[in-house]
Amino acid sequence: MKKQIKKMLAILLAGAMVASLAACGGDSGTSSGTGSSSSTSQASSGSSASSGDTASEEGGDTPAVIELTGFAWDGTGSSKVEFGERAIFDLAEEATGVRVNFEVAPTESFQEKLSLKFASNQIPDVFFKCNMQQADITKYTAEGTFVAMDDYMDAVPNFKSYLDNDPSIAKSIRQSDGKIYGFPYLVTASPSRISPKMFINQKWMDAQKLEMPTTLDEFYELLKKMKEFDFNGNGEADEIPLTASSYLDPITALAGSFGLLNRGTAQQIWDIDPKTNELRCVRTAPEYKAELEYLNKLYTEKLLDQEYFTNDIAAITAKSAQNILGVVFCHNNNYMGDYADDYTNFAAPLEGPNGDKMFSARTNPVAGQNSFVTKNNPYPTETFRWIDWFYSDEGIAHYFMGIEGETFEDDSNGEPKFTDLVTNNPDGKSQEEVLAEYTVWGGGANPSVADDLHFGNHLIPEITVNAAQAMMDYTPEEIWGTFNYSVEDSARLSELKTDIDAYIDEMAAKFITGETSFDQWDDYCARIESMGLGEYREIVQRALDNYENN
Repeated sequence: MKKQIKKMLAILLAGAMVASLAACGGDSGTSSGTGSSSSTSQASSGSSASSGDTASEEGGDTPAVIELTGFAWDGTGSSKVEFGERAIFDLAEEATGVRVNFEVAPTESFQEKLSLKFASNQIPDVFFKCNMQQADITKYTAEGTFVAMDDYMDAVPNFKSYLDNDPSIAKSIRQSDGKIYGFPYLVTASPSRISPKMFINQKWMDAQKLEMPTTLDEFYELLKKMKEFDFNGNGEADEIPLTASSYLDPITALAGSFGLLNRGTAQQIWDIDPKTNELRCVRTAPEYKAELEYLNKLYTEKLLDQEYFTNDIAAITAKSAQNILGVVFCHNNNYMGDYADDYTNFAAPLEGPNGDKMFSARTNPVAGQNSFVTKNNPYPTETFRWIDWFYSDEGIAHYFMGIEGETFEDDSNGEPKFTDLVTNNPDGKSQEEVLAEYTVWGGGANPSVADDLHFGNHLIPEITVNAAQAMMDYTPEEIWGTFNYSVEDSARLSELKTDIDAYIDEMAAKFITGETSFDQWDDYCARIESMGLGEYREIVQRALDNYENN
């Protein structure tokens, strides 16, 4: 078992490194704010509305088309059309009079090239679609590399409308100095704000005449029945009642059933203790112990996939191809490949032992900050206005759906829909492959808004949409976003998190698999305290105070 755990942890660590790189792509309620494309057009036709334009200060004339240098991540993969030559940027130029000449990095070399930009002081006029870690944003803002947006709010009316309508957005992106520097990817489509989702095989349910479980106890009984039935008819007991696409998915999906993560999942190990109304470390709470004990029971009885610690999307798809999966906790039912349509959603969260019936796995709309105007930019006002266009109604439509009349058109209800070029491509291309020739949203890290109208209703399967919407009414009333830290706190927090978070993950695996007995729970909690949890809590509390005061 020790060798198995070591292998699990090695793969988890590798997964974490991949996730860190993938964060450049940004993943995971609805904001009522919507931008106005007309206001953007009006703003772009006049002179700079805000002070700080270098050309104006020097008395120079603003050219008809402003050309800037930019650095961007191309998350769309291979496309026959160069990143900066795609039609979305022609439309942005028409609306704002700004053209950006991009240096582009693919996923495999993006992080290295991004770091080199700062290390060599080769700073472009604008970073675009470059999701950055919060610690890096803190560092570069402190060094004066990025231009604060606060002095240019007249140039970003569309983005400002989202700030005005959802205060959690500003709270998440405002730095410890009280200013906003980066444009975030706003994901208001409900399917993307709920993750993981809970899918159950409807055909398996029908075969045994099983009823949808409503409590954790009923869920346990259902999994036992699924294990005893040969659904794929191969004469082997190879059915897996419950699996997940990552080791955290079951912990996160069931946290609300134990009253945990009552401020959402942006802060993975912190929430508010309802008994004291104070900051609580979720991973040392007695309710968390009860959750691990429940998962240990499922694992010990082989109701939970014995390989789930090392699963990824490819593993889920491969197992699903054998028709051996009953319940799957993951992001999208498409992971189940040819059997994707066999699944349905849970009607509600599972009620826990203390009557909790909450679904905690929800984030606020901010999915990382990715676009920044730099100190080298001679036209900050115009550049802010250019980025702001992607948050307008027109910009959002084109960013996610391409070119009107070619890749999308309005239906009889006046709502956009993809044309056959996208949905039934004559060359057999997928939707993503077709759209990558026109726009750049693939992979995430987008300075725009992935809403239901242009994104969720078209690019996410209906079963996944239903799975998310079924849980929305059960999510916490208050959802925290990202906390921002001072330079000093950020550096110290990085040191503390490295050891504490790794130990928490290690022990979760050991408790669930049974390698470590729950008799060792107090020792586990004491070890975390000795590693600096108190200081960790103080740093998070300062950031929380700053977050709530923004």
